[in-house]
Amino acid sequence: MKNPTGYVLHHGYVNTAPFVAIATLKTANRKTGNMIQIWFLLTDQNPVDAVKTGRDADTVCAGCPFASGRGCYVNVGQAPLGIWKAYKRGNYPDLLPRDYAMIFGARKVRFGAYGNPSLLPVSLVKAIARVSNGWTGYFHDWQTNPYAAQYAEFFMASTETEDSRVQAVKAGFRYFHVSPNKPEEAMECLSETKGIECSKCGLCAGLTKHRQPSIWINPHGSKSAKASTVALNN
Repeated sequence: MKNPTGYVLHHGYVNTAPFVAIATLKTANRKTGNMIQIWFLLTDQNPVDAVKTGRDADTVCAGCPFASGRGCYVNVGQAPLGIWKAYKRGNYPDLLPRDYAMIFGARKVRFGAYGNPSLLPVSLVKAIARVSNGWTGYFHDWQTNPYAAQYAEFFMASTETEDSRVQAVKAGFRYFHVSPNKPEEAMECLSETKGIECSKCGLCAGLTKHRQPSIWINPHGSKSAKASTVALNN
């Protein structure tokens, strides 16, 4: 295939549902900047239908209270659906770890543009991080994932409620808190305060940035009101 726009990194199952991890090479996302984006999508159901049926909350987005249309800022009818359709057309070839340096070398990586990056085996996360020029990542299933401590080295624990934030601190994880209420010890996302792209900031890299504070951001996107309600009432 000539000049593919993305690659399949991994196939697996989450709660018996088949999923795929796909890395896309280009983005028009002004907040993140020029980062490779990694998506986690069900293979047997498009992301729009997965949200409508609530299946996303039990699979690729497990642990996120904003799933199933309850506040997630991601418009699954745009990039996720387009990537899912391209995958179904066979547009993304497989990428083996031995070739990671060729694709991820000197690039910044956004683990989990949609879905939990903890669905990617830790060995693959380490291999990508090792050859990349930095990354960001957030995972919602840190309270139930038996390998949460390993993923927390690379990813932020996604928190929304005060209880989940407290639990993340007790676990020794750095967190990324999405709520109308800013924790006193957290730093506001620099994209919001300074307009700095994620690709240039790089603070959301889990415990590899252990000397840095955790990060807070106000709910954003078209469902921000729903997200705020969920964050304050759960």
